[in-house]
Amino acid sequence: MNDTGKIFERLIHLSRVRGLHVKFCPLKCSYGRLKGDRVAIANDRSLDEMNFTLAHELAHAYLHYDKGNILENDGSYEEQADRAAKMLIDALGEF
Repeated sequence: MNDTGKIFERLIHLSRVRGLHVKFCPLKCSYGRLKGDRVAIANDRSLDEMNFTLAHELAHAYLHYDKGNILENDGSYEEQADRAAKMLIDALGEF
């Protein structure tokens, strides 16, 4: 996608509006994690990968906030978050 940072800035803004605290740190088992009001994003990824991961975790925050442990599902939550992340990035890239 070759984002120059505008999508990233908008994703950070949406995170703040949602009340999420985003941290960039080394992660061993995944590119991103959402727990409560905290989002961790792997800091060794490209900007496009960070954008997608943050959008994916935001999607979980909006779509699955009331579902409890979202890791224990049939994979449909991950597919939903992936689709929502793609749609969000496309929409934010249009502004």
